[in-house]
Amino acid sequence: MTVINKVFPNTNIVLLSSLFLVAPFYSQANIGGLGLNLPFNIVVWLSATLFISLTTILSSRLTTMVYSQAFIYCLIFPVTVIFSGSLSDVPQATVWLFRQLYILGGFAFLVSLLQLRLSEKQVEQLLHILVLSTFLHSLVGIAQLCDFTGLRGWIPIGNQQLPIGVFQQVNVQASYLVTGLGIILYLISRPSFNSSGLLTKFFFILTFGLAVYVTVSTGSRIGILSIILMSGLMLLSRKKYLTRHKTIMLSIAIVSIFSAAVGQSGFVRALDKTEKMTEGEYSTVRQTMYTIGTDLIRNRPFLGYGIGSFPRVWADQTASFSQQHPDATIPQITSSHPHNEVLLWMIEGGMLSVAGLLVILLVISVSLYRCDLSRGGAYAALLLPITLHTQVELPFYISSVHWFLWLFLIFLVFRHQLKTIQLSLSKTAIYSIQISALIIGLSGAAVLVHAEKAQKEIFNYMYSEGGDLQVALDDLYFNDFAEKLMMQSLLYSSIKQNNKIPLPKFIKWAEGTIQSNPELGMFILLSDAYGFMGDKSNQCRVAQQGITVYTRNERLQATVGRCDIH
Repeated sequence: MTVINKVFPNTNIVLLSSLFLVAPFYSQANIGGLGLNLPFNIVVWLSATLFISLTTILSSRLTTMVYSQAFIYCLIFPVTVIFSGSLSDVPQATVWLFRQLYILGGFAFLVSLLQLRLSEKQVEQLLHILVLSTFLHSLVGIAQLCDFTGLRGWIPIGNQQLPIGVFQQVNVQASYLVTGLGIILYLISRPSFNSSGLLTKFFFILTFGLAVYVTVSTGSRIGILSIILMSGLMLLSRKKYLTRHKTIMLSIAIVSIFSAAVGQSGFVRALDKTEKMTEGEYSTVRQTMYTIGTDLIRNRPFLGYGIGSFPRVWADQTASFSQQHPDATIPQITSSHPHNEVLLWMIEGGMLSVAGLLVILLVISVSLYRCDLSRGGAYAALLLPITLHTQVELPFYISSVHWFLWLFLIFLVFRHQLKTIQLSLSKTAIYSIQISALIIGLSGAAVLVHAEKAQKEIFNYMYSEGGDLQVALDDLYFNDFAEKLMMQSLLYSSIKQNNKIPLPKFIKWAEGTIQSNPELGMFILLSDAYGFMGDKSNQCRVAQQGITVYTRNERLQATVGRCDIH
């Protein structure tokens, strides 16, 4: 027994269970989007911060430290990101800061997992927790498919009866559920499954069927593809052990076929989206984004444009691209990500950052190889759904649960090549570590709690009568968002009252903001401001600049149309 388990029996299991089983289901009315805009991410990070802090405090009492040489190599990535960031522009300091904290927090989580020295039994307990989590996420998806409006306020309910899950996005829901399917197959192949009771076996079959139904019903191409690839790789690598359970595997196959048939409307949507890709060059948003992204890389391949620069450089390159390809399908909303994680780091961090990513890929691949074909193949199958998802979208930015789940699966790989080093720390050093961990943990928790209050305040300001933005304006994460809302209110209240006095201040702010983050809303606001001031020349300039990026926006089109007339 480790010191951690002697002092707090099974504290590690409880904390990790809350991270995956409780925190993601914190649901509140929210403004939508990415990161802390989604309240469950705040609670997930709160749980992770508590876990990291307590694990650091408790493990500091030990005379040894556990590490993986593979993990040491992975640290090259955050080092290269910080170094490349110091050599490039940082157009949005808040974005840069939280991106660094996201990465460093993830690595701290992985270090904490290594210090727990989990037994095989404890690992399996956590995997069973993840199966239970998969079951609950499937139930949420079914409730959304059935349009249980009575559950509004408890779970997100969309307008299209799609299983968006607590993540509020179908592809993110799908990649999580497919990972859960892989965990079920892996647990069935484990020796301990031989002694599993009938109830556990029934639960596995039920969860598998529900998860397949919801995944197919999402119409997610990446979800459906992940099911095929993950299942094939898992069956190939664990065939020797899975064939020992012919009855349950046959039951899972029958239930899966039935579930896929019931959710076949999702197949139709997936095929429609796939067929659209063959309609012509740049007929889909992703084709256009990937082309624009590669053009950006050619222009600045080594250091990139700087962390947080994507919205600005994307808008500039899109304006040029739309002139050359007027019929291309271009996103009509503000883009913060090119829907490919490697592409994002190539654009913002250049070859230097991508070199760090390649080191991580190489290290994980070597670690999988050293685990032998059976075990390594199974781990690769578990990692595949989320990893594949990062190449077509942005799961880690929408859902922090995916980030920590992916890191937990990496931990499963690394734990087979652990090394232990002896520590000789004085009491002063131990107390310093513990106090630092406590301060960082409490500070992080305070920031997250404040962000949750700010998110609520912003939602009430946007959708309820009255309210103010005092908390949000003072919040590190939501300050820019709140400032935009406040300035937007200033603009339209001034127009309503026919008061031009505050407008020069607004225009100066908007002109500066649009340089670093040329989002659609800013073009509309600034164009309206110049129009109210009677400055037709600048109104047309802004609208024409915006229409080159957001080519089909009706507000901007109407303004540009009036410019052509006059």
